[in-house]
Amino acid sequence: MLNIREEVNSFLNERNFNLKVSNHLRNESLFKSGIDEGDDAKREQVLNLIQNNQWEDQDPYSFYKSLKKSKHSLMLTDYSPAELSNMKLFKLKGYDIGFALKQFEDKGYKEIVAVHNNEPEVKNVGNQIMQAAIRNGGCYLDHFDGFLSNLYGNMGFGEYKREKYNPKYDKNGEFKARYGEQPVIYRIYKNCK
Repeated sequence: MLNIREEVNSFLNERNFNLKVSNHLRNESLFKSGIDEGDDAKREQVLNLIQNNQWEDQDPYSFYKSLKKSKHSLMLTDYSPAELSNMKLFKLKGYDIGFALKQFEDKGYKEIVAVHNNEPEVKNVGNQIMQAAIRNGGCYLDHFDGFLSNLYGNMGFGEYKREKYNPKYDKNGEFKARYGEQPVIYRIYKNCK
């Protein structure tokens, strides 16, 4: 018969495992949806726009509205339109899909931020979005641990720093309740210095 401490530890271990599985599945859905899902014609159009660097003109308000449509807003930094106006913005013409490049230390616009695909009918374009970010000068990024760790690692982004979950950045414990205490991982692309 288990004592109370063992029962509590068993419950917490199972809960943490379930949170990690949930986090993995959620992150996986951002980048790796089934290829047969969604609208293939729209997907092909999006891939063509990405490949040909066909982005909207710099418009922080349009980018902000596109970014705010995310179902995973707790995973994204909440940039204001004023903050976005100091970045290079890459939002696809006619779609709520894009990324931004932010100043990284004194190295220029090298930090990839605000990567999003908020088009439910357009699946499986995450790799192409990231390749576009790299082509446009992106070298650095950070993310919460989970599925994205494998994705970014396989794309050539090596980990150079990791920070434990910090409750001071978690408004009312909302992130922890939904995703657990995920560490933040900092990465650099293999061809960058």
